[in-house]
Amino acid sequence: MTLGVNRNLRSLWRYAAMLPVEHLDCRVTLDEGWTPLIDAPRTALALGCRRLLIKDEGRNPTGSFKDRSASVTVSCLRERGATGLVLSSTGNAGAAFAAYAARARIACVSIVPTDVLDANVIQIRHAGAELRTVEDWSAAPTLAAELAGKLGYEEVSAARTNLRIEGKKTLGYEIVEQLDWVFPDVVVCPTGGGTGILALQRAFAELNGQGSVRGSLPRLFASQYDGCAPIEAAHRSGHSAVQPWGTVTTPRGGMRTPSPASGGLVLAAIANGGARAVSASAAFAAAASISREDGIPVGPEGGTALATVAEGLAHGEIDPGSTIVVINTATPLKADPAFNAEPMHQGV
Repeated sequence: MTLGVNRNLRSLWRYAAMLPVEHLDCRVTLDEGWTPLIDAPRTALALGCRRLLIKDEGRNPTGSFKDRSASVTVSCLRERGATGLVLSSTGNAGAAFAAYAARARIACVSIVPTDVLDANVIQIRHAGAELRTVEDWSAAPTLAAELAGKLGYEEVSAARTNLRIEGKKTLGYEIVEQLDWVFPDVVVCPTGGGTGILALQRAFAELNGQGSVRGSLPRLFASQYDGCAPIEAAHRSGHSAVQPWGTVTTPRGGMRTPSPASGGLVLAAIANGGARAVSASAAFAAAASISREDGIPVGPEGGTALATVAEGLAHGEIDPGSTIVVINTATPLKADPAFNAEPMHQGV
């Protein structure tokens, strides 16, 4: 490989040569990344596919793949001499940036919806960040921009900085390295604003440009809840632009982006793959099933990706002979209580 991997590091910083941080002494890390890629053979058999793997991002320091973006973004801010940051987030990113800002000794303001999950509130407050709640979530971007200007802080909401994608692209690097530098056939990523999909696309394109990864570029699939699925709706209709979603009816937590700023780019990224919108009950059931059958703890967002795999296989959109990777974006320990209140399997 010519990627310049530092195999002595078991974190995303093994790919420092491909990241936009010039001075590594400015690196802000909690040993995020290098999460396991776990085979799920019983679930694969039940679904009727050759191989299913779960990239378990719930193992990251604050429990989600947002830590990747936070580590790289805060490192860049530290390198620039920033004194503070502001972001709007449905929860997980707010918790991640609060932790990494604390590590960097940079002030942080996390703007979250009023129904943010308790786990994220605890993480944000324990990290010493300022927590602001907003009832009308459509007002959050304006508030973030106003606060950043007033305080002289950097705004790092997902739609406001490319650094978020730079951090998350390490997810794609890891998947390919863990597969011994072979591209998987399909990658399914839970999707709200679409930063994860765009990061995977960038990673795979960069690796393909290196010329030493075997196989074809993976087909990317976005999974969404059917209560907030603007990307799936646009893809299904064959549109090149995303229309704003109406009333959001999803579980509390992530994947609640009714008007994704990068929707058109996400649609282009999944053009050779697809998108599915699934019910919360289908996502919860899929997550419970893989935990029961393969012992892998998957959150509800990851459950949407598993349900998408099931539907994609059933409808002929995914070849059963494929190597399929599902991104479990967050630990189930941070999930909506409704998810964790699902009836327990009564075994013998």
